[in-house]
Amino acid sequence: MKPFSRSVIELFDGKKRYVIPMFQRQYVWREDRQLGRMWDDLKARTEQRLDNKTTSPHFLGAIVISLLPTFGRQVQAYDVIDGQQRLTTFQVLLNAFRDVARALKSEFADELNKYIVNEGIMEDKAVERYKVWPTQVDRPQMKALVDCGSQEGVVTIEKAELGKKKTGVEPIMITAYHYFHCQIREFIAEPFDETSQDERIEALFHALKHDLALVSIELEGGDDPQVIFETLNGFNEPLLPTDLMRNFVFQRAYREKRGEGDKTPDELYNEYWLPFDHHFWKREEKQGRLKRPRVDLFFQHFLAMKQATDINVGRLYHDYKIWIETEKPYASVEDELKDNVHFAGVYKKMITPEEPSELSDFAGMLNIFDVKTISPLILFLCGEVGLQGTALQQALQALESFLIRRAVCGLTTKNYNRLFLQLVEGLRGKSDVESQLKTELLKGEGDAVVWPDDAVFSLAWLTHRLYNDMPSIRLQYILKRIEQAKRSAMNEDIHIKSSLTLEHLMPVTWENHWPLPDGHMSKTAWVRLLEDTPDLDADKRDQVIHTIGNLTLLTQPLNSSLQNGPWIEKQPEITKQSALALNREFLDYPKWNEDMIKERGQSLLAHALAIWPR
Repeated sequence: MKPFSRSVIELFDGKKRYVIPMFQRQYVWREDRQLGRMWDDLKARTEQRLDNKTTSPHFLGAIVISLLPTFGRQVQAYDVIDGQQRLTTFQVLLNAFRDVARALKSEFADELNKYIVNEGIMEDKAVERYKVWPTQVDRPQMKALVDCGSQEGVVTIEKAELGKKKTGVEPIMITAYHYFHCQIREFIAEPFDETSQDERIEALFHALKHDLALVSIELEGGDDPQVIFETLNGFNEPLLPTDLMRNFVFQRAYREKRGEGDKTPDELYNEYWLPFDHHFWKREEKQGRLKRPRVDLFFQHFLAMKQATDINVGRLYHDYKIWIETEKPYASVEDELKDNVHFAGVYKKMITPEEPSELSDFAGMLNIFDVKTISPLILFLCGEVGLQGTALQQALQALESFLIRRAVCGLTTKNYNRLFLQLVEGLRGKSDVESQLKTELLKGEGDAVVWPDDAVFSLAWLTHRLYNDMPSIRLQYILKRIEQAKRSAMNEDIHIKSSLTLEHLMPVTWENHWPLPDGHMSKTAWVRLLEDTPDLDADKRDQVIHTIGNLTLLTQPLNSSLQNGPWIEKQPEITKQSALALNREFLDYPKWNEDMIKERGQSLLAHALAIWPR
């Protein structure tokens, strides 16, 4: 390695190009984390010059580059191993400075343009004129900044072509340009002692030419780019595990021997990895207490499934690298990428189901019950085993029954990650996987892994205060599933679009409108407790008020209108206004009391046992 000190202007002086490999991450620097600090450094050095104070170079870190072979008329080019965020930011800043200077009709606009575009003879002017050639994801933004020549032009093309909804990519580079354009414009316009705008423009240019610098490290033949990439970080913007993984994969692709017809690394990137750099995969999803980008979570579950062992997302890159290097599971990088994409398709259906299917319905249930640790098992069943149709339906029904029964019984979810990975290990290589899955689930003993039988499930269903024990959204899911089951072939197939809420048929504060069996009105529970006046009938009622037999689904307006009214008012309104099969049966209940609650609980249980069989 050979280190050199270069100022911002010196980096781009002369005909040269910095080529950012296709597999590096998108531009990510933002105002609050990096851009603001860089501008503050530049502004401070410029003000020192305007005050006629002595200045010295302020170093902004390092870049690592490697000379690329060029031929004929090609412009000298460097492969950017590390530091693409800095290099790109400097180019964005120079573009903003040039456009401000041009708007003010300053001669420095043409001077700055020398450090933005290459001029003269070159092999491919459409590509080689750009000093920094970003990844394909960011390339349209860089071309717009360089070629538009004004902020107005950038805004026009941004609205027409570069919005996130149109491209799937957040235009962070454009945002950085607007930030620098605003800061430079305001700085030049500010009165600074008796200096003119031209003097402030010149001072800013010389600060870039002499006062802001970085270390440019040029690699030589024996240097390993991957080792250096792993050890460097970008201006406090941590590399995601998949950033390191991507670099690891494509560095191997560049070293891999290729035969005739084999894809180049750039072609591999465009075909297989490019989708992972789009906004969809960078969006954060909650898993446990933390949020992580979807792409990191996918590879965590993918590697856990492959190795049937728990993977810490913080060590994802290191564990993936060890797996590839020691087990050598793929004959080529293309095979590796094909496998990544295959399983990513399954995971994408899980987290954002696009059309109704067995998997999308099951994924919706997983989101509601927050059981993301089952993901490696689902990747195994759908991606590795390839279960489809009836076989997949049977496997998912068994897993949903296992999860729902345990949730109703109030059993722990703490050991689910270990359990589901053990299932992957136990099922791998077996035939008739859907039947084997049920067999393995039935073997579980103890609260951590048991699949509750009908007796245990029924007791919990009828006696547990599920309204207190489970989040509302989970009870709504259970009742909606029963609603679907209650619709016979004679009923219309109705899709429920309304937002539904849980309603207590006998209200929680029942004392004012709901007399006890002997006709007397009870005091509220807290008054009974305060005055130490036991009421056995009231206590009996309090025991069932939050059980599932006393719960139903209503729209919010209907729920609000009924409130704590007596059954003689509630019953006709519910049966009149609600189209749910779940509520039609209340026509058969002229009164509503503890016995009716228990009776309805038994009726709902019969459906639950059929929906979630063991």
